[in-house]
Amino acid sequence: MDQQAISNFKKLYARALFQQIFEVTKGTNFTLQEFWKDYFQVTNCLKVIHKPWDGVTKRTLNSTWRKLWPHCILGHDLEGLAHEQQPLVVDEIVSSGKTMGLEVNEDDVQELVEEHGQELITHEQMDLHCEQQQGVMEEISSAEERRKRQRNPSLQ
Repeated sequence: MDQQAISNFKKLYARALFQQIFEVTKGTNFTLQEFWKDYFQVTNCLKVIHKPWDGVTKRTLNSTWRKLWPHCILGHDLEGLAHEQQPLVVDEIVSSGKTMGLEVNEDDVQELVEEHGQELITHEQMDLHCEQQQGVMEEISSAEERRKRQRNPSLQ
């Protein structure tokens, strides 16, 4: 029922995110993993969201709302406008990804958008949570080991 508005926003967000990753990592030794771990936080996410939201056009919103509340839309002849930006945005996402050395194509972008549109069921959420907790515990454990070795080099 969203008439592609959510999909369009996700593509605009992915483009803005790739642009930010490129800007932050350009000219540094930052890897993509280090970017996610050390740099990207909730505040960065909110800043990235602002940019693609400005890219959502009135025409796309009108197209979205037309079926739900047609009387609020001026000019009822707006057909298929939600798809207007898709090819350009997808091309920009692919281009940004390739600039960063990633192997990405249009199908990957579409898969990403569709994958994040699926709702996780409870056991999948629990599995994901357990995996994340295990990863955090492993990181803590390895950090403690490094500290111990630094304090007492004879343990090596």
